[in-house]
Amino acid sequence: MKAIYFSLFLFFGIVSFSPANDSPLISDVVKHTNQFRKSKGMPPLTDREDLNKIAQKHSEDMAKGRVAFGHGGFNKRFSEARRKVDDFISFAENVAYGPTTGKEVVTMWKNSAGHRSNLLGKFKYIGVGTATDRQGRIYYTQVFVN
Repeated sequence: MKAIYFSLFLFFGIVSFSPANDSPLISDVVKHTNQFRKSKGMPPLTDREDLNKIAQKHSEDMAKGRVAFGHGGFNKRFSEARRKVDDFISFAENVAYGPTTGKEVVTMWKNSAGHRSNLLGKFKYIGVGTATDRQGRIYYTQVFVN
């Protein structure tokens, strides 16, 4: 099985920037992300439904071919997260397709420098979305906000 993934991070600051939330796959991604962070002495991320919706839309768009696999529309997701999170400082995103469990996708991300950086970044909140295409491939979007 071929697995593909990308990572993107954008910082913004003034000084110094549809599965339900209880979907087992989404919960699995959050769980394994927080376990990895804990193993590295990082605090857990708080799952936010508003961020899940942002991530979910991107996963659905990729799975349905409305956007190419990757970070197309990143600035729109960034802006939407910025409007929803009052104490917004920064935003990052990981995407992937192929793995069938949260553990597999998080393992894949943590073994890639850019994704690992996002997983272990100075963030407070996480949003996760998944969608399946006609061939049964699962697309993942993971967004982080501080």
